[in-house]
Amino acid sequence: MAGGFGTRLRPLTNNIPKPMVPIANKPILEHIINLLKTHDIKNYVVLLFFMPDIIKEELGDGSKYGVKIQYVVPDQDYGTAGAVKLAEEYIKDKFIVISGDVLTDFNLTEISEFHKKKKTIATLALYRSNNPLQFGIVLTDKNDKIVRFLEKPSSSEVFSDTINTGIYFFNKEIFNHIPAGENFDFSKDLFPSLLKNKIPLFGHKTDGYWRDVGNLEEYIDANMDVLKGKLSYIKAAGKDGNCISKNSKVDKDAVIENSIIGDNVIVEKDVIIRNSVLWKNIRISADSRLLFDVVGSNCYIGKGTRINDYVFIGENCSIGNNVFISSSLKIWDSKQIENNQKVTRSLIYDDRFFTDLFTDSRITGLSNLQINPEFGAKLGSVYGAFIGQGKKVIVARDSDYISNMIKRSITSGLMSAGVNVIDSQVIPIPMLRQELKSGEGSGGIFVRKSPFDRRSSDIIFFDKDGRDLSGNKTKSIERLFFSEEYKRADFEKVGFIKFQERTNEKYTKHFLSCLDLPAIRKKRFNIVIDYSYGIASTIFPNILGEFDCDVVSLSAHLDSKKVTRPLEEYHSSQEHFTFVVKSLKYDFGFMIDAGGEKIWMSTAAGKLLEGDRFLVIVLKMFLMVTKDVKKIAVPVQATGEVDIVAKEFGAEVIRVKNTHYSMMMACDDADVKFVGGTRGGFLFPEFLYATDGIFSVAKIIELIARSGVSIDELDKNTPRLFMLKENLVCSKEDKGSIMRKFMEDNIKYTQELIDGVKIFIDKNTNVLCIPDTDRNIIHLNVESDKKLKALKYMKEYKKKIEKYLTKNDLT
Repeated sequence: MAGGFGTRLRPLTNNIPKPMVPIANKPILEHIINLLKTHDIKNYVVLLFFMPDIIKEELGDGSKYGVKIQYVVPDQDYGTAGAVKLAEEYIKDKFIVISGDVLTDFNLTEISEFHKKKKTIATLALYRSNNPLQFGIVLTDKNDKIVRFLEKPSSSEVFSDTINTGIYFFNKEIFNHIPAGENFDFSKDLFPSLLKNKIPLFGHKTDGYWRDVGNLEEYIDANMDVLKGKLSYIKAAGKDGNCISKNSKVDKDAVIENSIIGDNVIVEKDVIIRNSVLWKNIRISADSRLLFDVVGSNCYIGKGTRINDYVFIGENCSIGNNVFISSSLKIWDSKQIENNQKVTRSLIYDDRFFTDLFTDSRITGLSNLQINPEFGAKLGSVYGAFIGQGKKVIVARDSDYISNMIKRSITSGLMSAGVNVIDSQVIPIPMLRQELKSGEGSGGIFVRKSPFDRRSSDIIFFDKDGRDLSGNKTKSIERLFFSEEYKRADFEKVGFIKFQERTNEKYTKHFLSCLDLPAIRKKRFNIVIDYSYGIASTIFPNILGEFDCDVVSLSAHLDSKKVTRPLEEYHSSQEHFTFVVKSLKYDFGFMIDAGGEKIWMSTAAGKLLEGDRFLVIVLKMFLMVTKDVKKIAVPVQATGEVDIVAKEFGAEVIRVKNTHYSMMMACDDADVKFVGGTRGGFLFPEFLYATDGIFSVAKIIELIARSGVSIDELDKNTPRLFMLKENLVCSKEDKGSIMRKFMEDNIKYTQELIDGVKIFIDKNTNVLCIPDTDRNIIHLNVESDKKLKALKYMKEYKKKIEKYLTKNDLT
């Protein structure tokens, strides 16, 4: 399979397809052919797509390699399995599928014998990886039968460190399971389908060398590994430890260490080159220095130039004398750098501050450093190119002045891409979602100061229906951002900006229509509302005026300096809030976070309700007053008290991942009438399929009015379980291994793999092990009906995971 674009290898792949990128002066594809030949495999069908003629011209009919090569060039992207389906007419019996851009020395004969022995339709070559997140992960039983498969998981989904290498051994009957003319992928479609239909798949855990040459750093590392002799069938290094083409000229006073030099390269005196890869037709002038760099073909580097590590230079570049190039830069093709220049950023294109842009549908970075006006303008242009010319995007922000600056820079970028901008100015996120839900735009962006770090800003993206952007869409935007291949609009098609009107009026009308106002007015509650100096203070007071309640407001003005508060100040404000409720002898109170999405509640006695217990109390009231609720949804981390309450009212509990996106997607099921989080967020699908703290407060007031219960009494009479939580430090590389060991060691228990691994020890006791998405920790939650039992299992499983963390126990 040789159809890859090699986007992440640019600028090296600007002019050649990824399989033709040289490793030790030979294309990757040639190394693969040599590997296959060592296992007596000599008949090949090469699947092409991107720049097919370059590969055809290089390989020909295969005769110069002593093999037979035929080609298939799809007319469109059919996916990995769909492309292989096009080669069906050339396949007689068993065959191997191998990617044209991996470097490996696997014993293919051994895997083939395993495949024959198992008499299976498909065998996958498996490999243990320190970082399984970018690959498909696989779990096998003791007989090597594959029992679970997941393509490119998120951190919380990792259940193994065993990965799919993309090397497959098939019987021809596999084609019966691949539809013709459709986009069909091995990992996303074929293998899950086979597992679902209980058609056996086997995995052969393989020793040896394997590397996906997927990015620029991997490319250098792959070349260095070849020089070190890590691949058994490739002998590239000479006696001096270098790989230097015979028709290149290296001055006797030049120093070359652990490097690869291609055809027709001239290296002058006093040059020092270490751990670098030089392609062909290059001249390195006297007294220059290169360290851990890659230089493309047909380049010139002047005298006395210093190129720091991890610089990647495209083809046909000319770099002058005494130039300094800083580390970790990309220089695109055909660039000219004048003498005595200091280059500290990738030429033409902006700095890349982020390895990955998105966390869920949010980008977070240091204010005015990572999230700066230049970044905002570029991001706006990229998102605009993704959305398309002529479309409308709604933008809004919180009260922070940096948020205003970034929103304006994003707006400029959007307009430059031909997108029309509707500026809603300062409104809460839920209100922006409502505007999108009503069909006002093709997407939305909200800029705020991070609620967790006052030094940082968040940029949050929304789909055209107001939901969070899906992972597929954020990855598409990310690829466009990093590849920098996006177009701006012609000058006459630049977008316009207008300011939105009547947003509050539309929101309020829909808000009130979803409540039982007579029931609320009848009770004439006394309520305390703490607005946390956030946007809700500009909207909710007018709505509360319809409730006929006596309301005392706290922190009820906008203050951008208090949007993010230190933990100590946050707890102090909660204590003050509950003290006011109790002192005034009011019925209850609510605190709304500055973003207007999450809430906390105080009972009349001054007790703070939050987290799991708050969820359970609200759920019970909802089920008490809402008839015929078939389903409710909560995160997998939520307490088992939810199940006890739901069972009492005959409702089914749907467990989902602990992300806002997953909770929103649960609302797609028309039978789900309530979705509750564990951190003060509630979704009422009748109003909006997203968290809205303002509506949640109003809805809970309605539930209290209609149920006629005292919150303190309800809390007292609702069953309790005992949940203990621990966080264990764990490196990113070890997370997959930890989850695999946890699963393997608890195979006797029923397991739930929605988010992390949850095992059910008995009817009332469960243990959840889940890796943190952002931090280097593993969360361990233990819940039971008895406190001593919870303590016992917490001690036991904490000890187990600490043992896993010793390197000797992760095999």
